[in-house]
Amino acid sequence: MTFLYKTSVIMTVYNGEKFLQETLDSVWAQTFTDFELVVVNNGSTDDTQAILDGSDDPRLRVVQAPKHGTFGEGIRLAYQNAKGQYIAVQDADDVPLIDRFEKQVAALDADSSLGIVCGGFEEVDVNGHHLSLMHPPSTHQELIDTFQNTNPLAHSTYMYRRVAADQVQGYPVEYAYGPDFGLVIRMLKKGWKIKVLDDVVLKQRIHGGQASVVAQFNVMRSHDALYLYGEAVKLDGVSPLARRLGARNLVKCRLLYAMALMADGRMLDGSWQMFLGLLRNPLYTMVYLGYRFCRSLGLFKDVRAVVS
Repeated sequence: MTFLYKTSVIMTVYNGEKFLQETLDSVWAQTFTDFELVVVNNGSTDDTQAILDGSDDPRLRVVQAPKHGTFGEGIRLAYQNAKGQYIAVQDADDVPLIDRFEKQVAALDADSSLGIVCGGFEEVDVNGHHLSLMHPPSTHQELIDTFQNTNPLAHSTYMYRRVAADQVQGYPVEYAYGPDFGLVIRMLKKGWKIKVLDDVVLKQRIHGGQASVVAQFNVMRSHDALYLYGEAVKLDGVSPLARRLGARNLVKCRLLYAMALMADGRMLDGSWQMFLGLLRNPLYTMVYLGYRFCRSLGLFKDVRAVVS
């Protein structure tokens, strides 16, 4: 495969007018400049396209999505249009620090066994005010153990090797809202390594409209969580404790999926998933369902239960 750029920066945006200009300015200000920016306009109805049209940087390529689709559909379309040796992900509402691309390219250049390089990130609110600093685990063992219950990596800090991603066919098509996690898991299974930089490389904006937190498509999201963690538990080298916690997490994910299906009127499918949860771990299933029932009655409102 012939690469036209050292790096392709990929972005999918839907109605991102509020933060898009700041993000674009931060991308153009990067100390590393050998990149293209591929932006998928995922059916925006606000001034997103006008903001994109207002950029005269020749490195920008805008791809129009055929319809407003899921995040997964948008990021896969951006990936398919990328022409760089490395691919950096950039969310339309996050702000990369000025040397983010430079540091990540240097890391990938220095170690051909690396499939993906991520980094620390600062969570900020809608006004850019500091909320917290996030430093994902930096060792392979800590990462795969953590993957049994959560993905601590911010997708908007990903920079990965195109040939490594192509080996696993890029972002998994079966996941609408978790393809970034699926990509990492499958790259690990192919033997590629992850490096997490000690440096903070991004300001990640936390707000109610972002794709990772909106409370829509509950069935789809709970489905993705169940099957993504189902892939994660099959990683080699997971510690015994993390594997046990991961098995319990899988039961919880299955119960959440069951409840989402039932809430969607799919009682038979939901009941089947509930039955599978009971088979896997009867005691935990009963405790968790009891906890959820009490929560529905307003109990435990201010108490963080161990099963939550």
